[in-house]
Amino acid sequence: MTAQELIQHLQTLPPETKIVVRGYEDGYNDILQLKAVKIKIKVDAHWYDGEYEQSTDADAIDAIDLYGDNHNPKEDMK
Repeated sequence: MTAQELIQHLQTLPPETKIVVRGYEDGYNDILQLKAVKIKIKVDAHWYDGEYEQSTDADAIDAIDLYGDNHNPKEDMK
């Protein structure tokens, strides 16, 4: 998806619509940051990997990572 495609889609939504990203294993998180990254196709990606990987290669493309994280304290993290 390109920025133009995302903008066009977002313009069709009510302004109060919540935008989220998938959680690490389950659920959803708020978007906390838009991170500029350089990526390329990950040729040996398994089905559970992302299709792209971060790269410093000359042929890497610019992308935006919609970064989200869960900042709620969990009992299982103590």
